[in-house]
Amino acid sequence: MTTQNLSHRQVASLIKALGHTRTVIVQGEAGSGKTSLLYELRADPMFAGFYSPGPVDCTQLSDGSVFMPDIDRSRGVARELPNERFGLSEENHRGVKGAMPALICLDEIAKTRQFIKDTLAPILYERRIGDLYYPEKSVVFGCTNLSDEGLGDSMQAHLRNRIVLVTMRKPTKEEWVTDFAVPRTLHESVIAAAEQHPNVFDSFLDYRAGGKFASQNRAKHNPYIADPTDAMQEQVVTPRSLHAASDVVATRGQIDDMTMQAALAGAVGAPFAAVIMSMIRFGDQLPAYERVIADPAGAPIATNPTAQIVQCFQFVTQAKDRDEAELLSQYVMRMRAEMKSLFVSTISHSSRLDVFAMSATFGKMLTEYRNFLGA
Repeated sequence: MTTQNLSHRQVASLIKALGHTRTVIVQGEAGSGKTSLLYELRADPMFAGFYSPGPVDCTQLSDGSVFMPDIDRSRGVARELPNERFGLSEENHRGVKGAMPALICLDEIAKTRQFIKDTLAPILYERRIGDLYYPEKSVVFGCTNLSDEGLGDSMQAHLRNRIVLVTMRKPTKEEWVTDFAVPRTLHESVIAAAEQHPNVFDSFLDYRAGGKFASQNRAKHNPYIADPTDAMQEQVVTPRSLHAASDVVATRGQIDDMTMQAALAGAVGAPFAAVIMSMIRFGDQLPAYERVIADPAGAPIATNPTAQIVQCFQFVTQAKDRDEAELLSQYVMRMRAEMKSLFVSTISHSSRLDVFAMSATFGKMLTEYRNFLGA
């Protein structure tokens, strides 16, 4: 039976539903957004009032990193006192009135040394450190890489048998754009590059026996993504490195284009750095954002379709309020049908819909788009 690979959203829902009773360990490719699950869950109203430290990097744990022995000489006993990063203390544990539940992410858990895994085991199985149990509703989950990536991730069978192990796939292009890139206002050139090259979200497993691209040569057909069998590979495209590329592009004006391309290559690899640089050059052909806002009916429309794609994502990420949304929508209304479709589809599936929802012109485009889909 084939293992189901879940989306980021599905894994987050699973942790919310199950995480207070069972530990979910999420395995997935490097840079695919596993650790970012913690930040998404933190923002969920379900976890309001929870103690939630940053991800615990299990590879950095050593003796005393989880708990330290404490001697009570008056009673002639010793006990374990938890490290404060785990949110347990004499004042905050199950049984204490008003105790604060915790949301804990054990990152890179399958890479850590065996004695650390053994030390963490009571947290995974019993929600306990020493004699202290986590308050009710506390959630613990873990993240790690695929064993196929050759990064040293492994868990003994008896440990795996006590947790719920799921595989999180890389996001699709649509998921990455609407759920990650647009809400975080990544640079439009990087989003457009991903829009034009959705194969950056393929998995190296797709090119192995049984994969959907097994008949293709990965190095020739997709030079952008990671391949654990390619010892000469350097930087690659992942959802995480695309975020880094956006930060690089945001420095434009402070560095020259040669430095920009070198920095992009250092984030996403030389092949995709060239793609992003081409998107930047297409963006240079566009009228200034301020000119479009000032004169949506008269500002020139770029003749190159790729430049228009860059512009659509610029509008989606940069619209500040409903007034700007209306003016930008009036401008987009003058574009080709496929650009209007991209604009409306991206907004309607993202968190930016609330900014555009009151625009009459956007509403008209949205109705046309929905009617087209229903035809």
